[in-house]
Amino acid sequence: MKVWHAIEITISRIAESAVTAQLWNANTTGLEISEDTAESITLRAYFDSSPDVEKLQANILRALRLSDLPETSLRSIQALTIADQDWLAEWKKGYEPVLIGQKLLVTPSWKREQTNAGERVVVQIDPGMAFGTGTHETTRGCLELLEKYWHGGSLLDVGTGTGILAIAAVKLYPGSHVVGFDIDPEAIDVANENAEINTALDELHFEVNKLSSFHGQSFDLVLANLTADVIVPLAADFPQVMKAGGVLIVSGILREQGDEVCAALGAQGFQVIESKPDGEWVSFALQIQR
Repeated sequence: MKVWHAIEITISRIAESAVTAQLWNANTTGLEISEDTAESITLRAYFDSSPDVEKLQANILRALRLSDLPETSLRSIQALTIADQDWLAEWKKGYEPVLIGQKLLVTPSWKREQTNAGERVVVQIDPGMAFGTGTHETTRGCLELLEKYWHGGSLLDVGTGTGILAIAAVKLYPGSHVVGFDIDPEAIDVANENAEINTALDELHFEVNKLSSFHGQSFDLVLANLTADVIVPLAADFPQVMKAGGVLIVSGILREQGDEVCAALGAQGFQVIESKPDGEWVSFALQIQR
């Protein structure tokens, strides 16, 4: 039976931003809050392979010191293995519908019938093991900027994950040309399943691919919810897939990495038109100047 690897960490609430940043730096595939009190929260972070608990603990303690937080803010840390059929049941307990921006509501399919969306556009997302549910700051930032700068046309979603951003794009502007790709075949399977749940399978195209394969195509808007160490090396590729005056939305960037990312993109002709900080993270909308 397949098992998933996880770390469960109980921390003081004041340490949430510092600790979650370290978990993402350690390449967690997803986070959930398993317990939440006025004084503390318990986070569960999932990993593709068994993580080095001692190294992670040392990095968290160092981050706490750098943030002038007491080391006692880390109350406990332990490794877990979770059987495949138990993982989804555990995860479902903490996944609730979330309002994004002025127009969107993101919900798991099993909560759709209980949710009053009003006039909001509903995006149903069941993540499996692909990243992107709308609850994390990076996904939320992308969706809020997408809502503001996407006016229909053509869109490329780089590292699509669950497909949440691409699906939101076609739900906001039906009939648009929207393509999402990922290097992970499992992510593409999840994205197609979510497109089907949203009755948007015929309006979307998901594939396993890389950004350089799209050179010469011209998209009105490009999304890249990745990480800074992935975005910077791709900086020269983005202009090759965009229309003049097109908008690039990037996220997955820690605040302290923002200047580096903007400098790399600025060297390729991009100008920042909006930055959206959220906790330890920041998302950017940039326009190609050419």
